[in-house]
Amino acid sequence: MNAVDTNILIYVNDPRNPVTQGVAISPVSALTEGVLLWQVAYEYLAANRKLESLGYNRAQAYQYIHDLQQVW
Repeated sequence: MNAVDTNILIYVNDPRNPVTQGVAISPVSALTEGVLLWQVAYEYLAANRKLESLGYNRAQAYQYIHDLQQVW
């Protein structure tokens, strides 16, 4: 079982640096037996506010967490 850090989840949804985004997407999409720690989910939902200026809203953040829960 593996877990990811909050920053990785932020980078997955941050389009400002496509290289960093790609590096973050790779392990998250390859992880089939992961675990989403409640603290990481909470921190992600709080930290995604810095992406609001890029058009990423709270509803999208909640949906992303829900999607991760379904996959892992």
